[in-house]
Amino acid sequence: MERKEQKMVRFFEQLSPVNKQLMLTKGTEITVQSGSVLFSEGDAPKYIYLILSGLIRLSKLTSDGKEFSVSLLQKDELAGETGLFNELSVTVTATLEEEAQLIRYERTALEELFKENGELAVAFMKWSAIQNQSTQSKFRDLILCGKKGGLYSTLIRFSNSYGVQHENGILINVNLTNVEIANYIGTTREGVNRLMNELKKENIIFYENNNIVIHDIQFLKDFLQCGDCPVEICTI
Repeated sequence: MERKEQKMVRFFEQLSPVNKQLMLTKGTEITVQSGSVLFSEGDAPKYIYLILSGLIRLSKLTSDGKEFSVSLLQKDELAGETGLFNELSVTVTATLEEEAQLIRYERTALEELFKENGELAVAFMKWSAIQNQSTQSKFRDLILCGKKGGLYSTLIRFSNSYGVQHENGILINVNLTNVEIANYIGTTREGVNRLMNELKKENIIFYENNNIVIHDIQFLKDFLQCGDCPVEICTI
């Protein structure tokens, strides 16, 4: 049987034109500069953000004070949504990786909107469930496959979230330093340097204008024994 091409659908993309317009008018549009912190781990949840443009990195601090990057959010996704329908403290820190245009919602106002509108509520539940599954699968790869598996998993996830077709593979369309990659897998820059150099020597990856191009993504998938999980779950 021919396998159907998988397409990632983000929260805002699920909505009808009417409900997209409703979402855009119920909040306040703001511009936030690169390097700004939207909220920090331990804060009381107050605002939820819809990303119109830009990138937001979510991270946590380990017990020894090291930063661990959890995900990189982009256009049409929500940030801070874990604070909806509860009063638990925020569990991650959200930092702007580049200037962003956002719609900012009061948490309580967005809760009321979701209660009143079934399509919005269902879209949010679907997207939230996918985010939870994605987070679980990231940690599964890190725990079961070690640092090398964590790196391979992270490269695959970035290719699914930010990859564009290239004549020699898949180009990851965000600049990633080895330090940044190390933060996603909880290891050192030196460890990532060694593993990335191994992949370059074996012609699995190469660099083009400081962007990573994955030449042989099947090699990474074979190491992880990847199944046919939905592309939405295999994201960063």
